[in-house]
Amino acid sequence: MNGAKKAFVIMSALLVSLCFSDGVLAQSREDAITKFNEGFVLFNEQGDFLAAIEKFKETIVIADEVGSEADDIRERAVGQIPRLAFMHAAQLVRERQLEEAIDAFQEASRLAERFEDEQLLRRARSNLPLLHLNLGNQLFRNEQNEAAIEQYQKAIELNPSYVSAYYQMGLVYRRLGELDMALENFDTAIDLAREAGDQENLERSQRAARDYLVFLASEQIEEEYYNRALDLLNRAAGYGESASMHYRFAEVYNNQRRYSDARASAERALELETGGRLDRARIYFELGLAHKGLENTQSACSAFRNAMVGDFRSPAEHEIEHELNCN
Repeated sequence: MNGAKKAFVIMSALLVSLCFSDGVLAQSREDAITKFNEGFVLFNEQGDFLAAIEKFKETIVIADEVGSEADDIRERAVGQIPRLAFMHAAQLVRERQLEEAIDAFQEASRLAERFEDEQLLRRARSNLPLLHLNLGNQLFRNEQNEAAIEQYQKAIELNPSYVSAYYQMGLVYRRLGELDMALENFDTAIDLAREAGDQENLERSQRAARDYLVFLASEQIEEEYYNRALDLLNRAAGYGESASMHYRFAEVYNNQRRYSDARASAERALELETGGRLDRARIYFELGLAHKGLENTQSACSAFRNAMVGDFRSPAEHEIEHELNCN
């Protein structure tokens, strides 16, 4: 801002010094100078970017009529138009007017292309994918799912390698209960993140896909559809491990009387669990059931004692006192 202001001040002084020629041509040149200075005032003193742009456009029209004598003025006006358009768009971003900012950056891109400002053209275009993403996120938070998808798709059109846009689109489809579409977008995000060496987005996308599948598996377990649950958990395992996933494996295996598998899954869940006693209680309960099925009474009693927290206290006590007769 200071640099632009300084440039305007220098130019203003220069133009004033050129206003003393005689004749019709000098008058026309003076008109161009006056119009330029009007644009300077609108921008510098009033902060009205759009009105200043119009004045600089008028400056160019006058300078074109004058001809080569006003080329320097025309050049100065041309140099300011894309800059002010970019500044106007940036101001809208700061004010969180995202839809208006998108339109403004598109206009800044058009003006930069028209007036051959390659640097500002690249800068204006580079802002658009992020703005579409942020607008999509805003719509997603407001549960405007279809509108959010449209914005993410626009971001991807502008940047086909945009990991975050694919990830967010996966979240929308997850909310909509569309498993295949959710996983398709998470998988694309995973592939792109892996190619870019983006570990953070890689793990985030893997976690989102895995947790969604584990959640669906838990619903199937509640309905006692254990084979369906197992299929979902096996798919989840393709996205890496988690304590919750192995806990659900143990739950399924116990219900299928696959007690050795249940024990192994529960033990792995405990290795991965980073929460407190309450988080571990449910895992210990499944471990206790697995040991009970394997007739490892002492180990079962120990596991059930560790499960005596929160909602698992009563069922664990029942196992200890009435099923196993632990000492």
